[in-house]
Amino acid sequence: MGNGPSKSRSRSTTSSRGQFGDFSIDHAQDSKSSLAAGQTGSSYEPAAPPPYTTSATTSSSENDAEASRAAARLAYLRQPMRAESMEDALETLRHYDTIIIMDDSSSMAGSLWKEAKQALATLADVAGKYDANGVDIHFLNHHASMTGVADSKIIHQQFANLHPCGPTPIGHRLDIILGDYFRDLDAAKRQEDAGDYFARKQIKPVNVIIITDGAPTDDPESVIVSFAKRLEADKWPLAQVGIQFVQIGKSRRATQYLVELDDSLKQIHHIRDIVDTTPYIGQLNAEMLIKILLGGINRRVDTKGGAAVMY
Repeated sequence: MGNGPSKSRSRSTTSSRGQFGDFSIDHAQDSKSSLAAGQTGSSYEPAAPPPYTTSATTSSSENDAEASRAAARLAYLRQPMRAESMEDALETLRHYDTIIIMDDSSSMAGSLWKEAKQALATLADVAGKYDANGVDIHFLNHHASMTGVADSKIIHQQFANLHPCGPTPIGHRLDIILGDYFRDLDAAKRQEDAGDYFARKQIKPVNVIIITDGAPTDDPESVIVSFAKRLEADKWPLAQVGIQFVQIGKSRRATQYLVELDDSLKQIHHIRDIVDTTPYIGQLNAEMLIKILLGGINRRVDTKGGAAVMY
């Protein structure tokens, strides 16, 4: 598959995982430690977050109150939540192949690169527990890929040799990865048309997570719309493909662009909603992990947040 093989090419379990180009490492088999950073006990559950405000007044006292509520909301999101709630919500990932696309463009250099690496490591650790083949990680500019990752140790080891450079071709990379996956979908459809009624069920849905700091330098919107229309035309399940954008940093231009991808594509192009966007706020708690890992494939999580599927 072009510059990076998709998960559809490696659904069978292999004995060697964590490959990076021609490099491979045997993964540790130890059980994963607590997945919610800073968690002090599985019985802890924070109080409900303060509500968002819609006040249009501009008095200083009300502005101060609004700022206080916003700060309290952010503090809430950084708190750990019950681990068993997260475990239960993420069980659906066992039915998916998880692919992560990492923005390694020049704008990611410095502190953003460290922050993105930590987010990637956390997501790979969690998602790797549920994907039998491990998580595949591709980059926007580096041609090598990390396949079958089930342990973040590999990420920390290999990132020492990776340095952000180049543009932000999200659309190009997404087109390559989904193009290869759709060749498998098309082949399954032909088999079904020929009488094999189980062919479609043998293709696992795919959950694509894109970690980026800014707006792309190409046109991912056209790529997403094209594939969404193909899903609709061939009547694939609504959650066959999900795309999650995780924004690193605080670029307002990037935020606006990603929000438009999340909220507007369905209405403008009359397609199914396969896109979600989540800002990365630093340490990931259980609710934010669920939002990132399920938002692209679960419309309830997309619209209501990770707490919507937690008990």
